[in-house]
Amino acid sequence: MNKNIFILFFIISFSSIICAKNIEIISDVTGNGIEIKNHYKVHVNYRGTLEDGTEFDSSYKRKMPLVFQIGLRQVIQGWEKGIMGMKVGGKRTIKIPPELAYGSTGAGDLVPPNATLIFELDIVNAFKPGYSIIKSKDLMNKQKEGFLIIDIRTDKERKNTGVIKNSIEFTAFNLNGNFNPNFLKNYQQIVTKNDHVVFVSNEGEISSILANGFVEQLGSKNMYSLLGGIQNWIKEGRELLNWLTTLQL
Repeated sequence: MNKNIFILFFIISFSSIICAKNIEIISDVTGNGIEIKNHYKVHVNYRGTLEDGTEFDSSYKRKMPLVFQIGLRQVIQGWEKGIMGMKVGGKRTIKIPPELAYGSTGAGDLVPPNATLIFELDIVNAFKPGYSIIKSKDLMNKQKEGFLIIDIRTDKERKNTGVIKNSIEFTAFNLNGNFNPNFLKNYQQIVTKNDHVVFVSNEGEISSILANGFVEQLGSKNMYSLLGGIQNWIKEGRELLNWLTTLQL
């Protein structure tokens, strides 16, 4: 894969965790299938209208649901927020403010500038992402089995909290959220295709984005993200090593 495209993917994904105003749920019918979470691939039938009832798009007319992955900015932010927590078979009607839709530019002749949108959503199917979430209580045993723990945080974050014993320190994003172009090079120097890799971030969100990117963009296998990151590790009272001490080892 082209390295520039890979870096661009993470810039887009990283920025997707920053949201503006909230959506409004007008109606909600709970489904009986699996619950949609971050990075799930979903199949959704929908109908979109303006506030005056004018329909501007409908998957029903095309007789084909929309397929996309949560968290990758493949749809407007209002959809990303509005679908989370729904279950397969569920139906939900949401009102999305312009800031989470098409903003001041609109969408061609279909959606005018600064338009509030109404979407009727019907979850047809959903699939879990290719990476897995690993709990703190399981991580140390997995490390004994040969799992690699890669701490993707900044040096400042590591200094503030300490680090997990025997973790590998490769910073993925700087303090401004920019992807570190050396991360891939460092990673590929130590990791083989058969290794099991656990990414560790501050709260678990960024490590999930990164793990998902490796699966979706590079075809990597055996990728994991530590649930709740270092903050949950601390909350559970688990051991951390002083970062400055590890630099001297």
